[in-house]
Amino acid sequence: MSKIKKRTYFWVGFIIIVVIYSLYNLYLVDVNYYQSIPRKVRHICKFATILSIYGIGTVALKKYTTAWMMYIWHLLHVIIISILLLIGIYDWTFGEISVQFRNVAATLFEFLISPVIYIAVGILSSKFGKDDNANKPPRRIVKHF
Repeated sequence: MSKIKKRTYFWVGFIIIVVIYSLYNLYLVDVNYYQSIPRKVRHICKFATILSIYGIGTVALKKYTTAWMMYIWHLLHVIIISILLLIGIYDWTFGEISVQFRNVAATLFEFLISPVIYIAVGILSSKFGKDDNANKPPRRIVKHF
C-alpha cells in the first residue's frame, strides 16, 4: 500500500470543509423556514457544524503542517468557540441577546466554519513550514580514496 502524500490530506480536508460549509448555508440558512426552527435547535446545529469543521481540520492539518501551526489552529478555535459558548449560554439563560451580540456571534460563527482559517494555515505551511528533511539528521558524506 502506497503512502498518501501530505498534500492529499490537505486537499481532502479542504474539500470536506467546503462541502459542509456549503450544505450548512444551503439547508440551514438560505431557506424560508429558518426562523421557524427553534433557537436552541439552531444553536445545537451550529455547534455541531463547528465541531465537525474543527475535527476535520485537525485531522487533515496534523498530517500536513508543523506543530506551531497546529497550535495556531487550536488556539483560534478554542478562543472563538469559548466566546460563542458564553454568548450562547447567556442567550439560553437570560433570553435573547441584543442585535449587536447576535451580529458578533454570527460573524465569528461564519469565520469558524468557512475554509478561511484552513486555507490560511495551508498557505503559512507552504511558505514557512519546515522541509521534510529538517527533522532528519544530516547525512554523512564519506569519501573513499
